[in-house]
Amino acid sequence: MIELPPADERSDEQGLFLDSLLREALPEIKLALGQLIDRENSRSLPERYAKLLPDTVLVVTLRPDAAMAIASLVETVERDLSDSVMRHGSLYDRAYRVQLRRTEDAEAPLYRVSAHAGHAPPPSVEPAEPPESPPDRTRAPTVPEHTEASTEALPVADPDATRVDDVGPPGWSAGQWLLVVENLEGEEQEAFRLTDPFTSVGRRTSDPELQTTVALSDVPHLSRRQLVLLFDERDGEPGFKLYNLGLNALHVPDRDIPGAKLGRGALRLEAVDEASIAWITPGTPVRIGDHGPLLRIDEVPPDQEDEEADPEATVHE
Repeated sequence: MIELPPADERSDEQGLFLDSLLREALPEIKLALGQLIDRENSRSLPERYAKLLPDTVLVVTLRPDAAMAIASLVETVERDLSDSVMRHGSLYDRAYRVQLRRTEDAEAPLYRVSAHAGHAPPPSVEPAEPPESPPDRTRAPTVPEHTEASTEALPVADPDATRVDDVGPPGWSAGQWLLVVENLEGEEQEAFRLTDPFTSVGRRTSDPELQTTVALSDVPHLSRRQLVLLFDERDGEPGFKLYNLGLNALHVPDRDIPGAKLGRGALRLEAVDEASIAWITPGTPVRIGDHGPLLRIDEVPPDQEDEEADPEATVHE
């Protein structure tokens, strides 16, 4: 268990709240992260796609009061959560790590978990002196020294409020969809699990407020928030509402979609002009700008075991 800071560094009220966060909320967060990993991997990927998957960053966004209370323990808590998700991810031969963020909305839930793929890992911090002996895993992690960096407020997460709940809209099934990235020659470059009915796509950025669900690599001409995909089933047919937020036009087979050129700040999809919105079905090629890349959404096939299951088999409830 993570140890509390010394009593002289906190008030009684702060101590009680922090103690509650560490003893009660932290196990809940670990459970929520594990469930997110399970949902993402609910269908096994074909090997050709599995090789293209980047590591995934799981972001835990805390309410302002929780972020302030835990500020001096950020590195310790991130390390503890990352150890937990790495163990869980090993069940699927996947690598995960955790970053903490804060929201500025005092009415937000205590925490929210989300998955982000394609972001460059943060620089590693080497210990000042190597340990004299291997660490004792049975002991609780110690609290880091009080430094300016450790007490600094957590970075603010994407302030977007246009989210859907974990259940998702009608027809949504976690783990069913995959975003594939190709170059203009048709070579597959990257693949990303769609872990949420709401997916934002852009180029890599170090600005937490502009980081997207999916960050494409080697695309300097793309906007940091280029587009949003929102699952939207119509007449029983799966599809995605496509919002072009950036500078470059998006090109689909039947039309060009101009960019809305949205700037920094909270993302409000209702403010996007209809000209910058389209509805696409899985498999539709979407070219970003004149130089690409090409994006398409593929359905992940159900696991073979599920396909071969006897539909008339007795189910024990």
